[in-house]
Amino acid sequence: MPVAKQIDDLLASVQKFSADHGVPIVKGVDGNSKLFIAWIAYLNNLKTGTADELLDGAVSSLRESAACAALGLIRPALLAMRTEIDLIFGWLYFKDHPVEWEYVNSRSDGFKLKKEILDYLLKHYESFGSRFGTLKDIKTRVEQDPYRILSAHIHSQSLNTIPLVNILADVVDPKNVAMEIVKISYEVDEFISDILFSVFGENWTQIPKLLLSSLDSRFKTQNQKKVFFSP
Repeated sequence: MPVAKQIDDLLASVQKFSADHGVPIVKGVDGNSKLFIAWIAYLNNLKTGTADELLDGAVSSLRESAACAALGLIRPALLAMRTEIDLIFGWLYFKDHPVEWEYVNSRSDGFKLKKEILDYLLKHYESFGSRFGTLKDIKTRVEQDPYRILSAHIHSQSLNTIPLVNILADVVDPKNVAMEIVKISYEVDEFISDILFSVFGENWTQIPKLLLSSLDSRFKTQNQKKVFFSP
């Protein structure tokens, strides 16, 4: 098929998908990201002047994910969701490491992996491990670590994640696949919230009521709540 024809078909496919499904997808992602949005309002007050751009990038990644999903472009939507998580992890480390942040930006080296930052949080935030363990026990999401699922799609090394595109219009996924983004956005939202609660839980009196209410509804016992909020 001529390239010009493929581009025309791709444009038509994207336009039809967006017109038919774009609004509910964007609304669904937005509704399932309310914890992240509430956290951003709180975290903006904790900016240190170092790596603040990573928080702004995380918000942009959420918007990018919704935009791509609204067009039926699911693989880039998944990448944007994983980037959202990466940037939050990056901010948690680099906000307190101006020398390392400068090095990353000047040398394009010294990036930190999610596992490295988790190890850092476990080491330097005394209650991080116990808090995060408690939140794992009372999770409402399906996946304990949605980052793993997102990474599987990015790396595409399994039969379920290999892309199959014969013509350009094939990059537009069907509705049932696209709606999975709405479900995954909930998984990502709670996962990010649990990481942030595990870091900042001791300052719970300053945390927005929406976030505290969402957490309180998940506790199954008073002891879980006591352990979580213990210094």
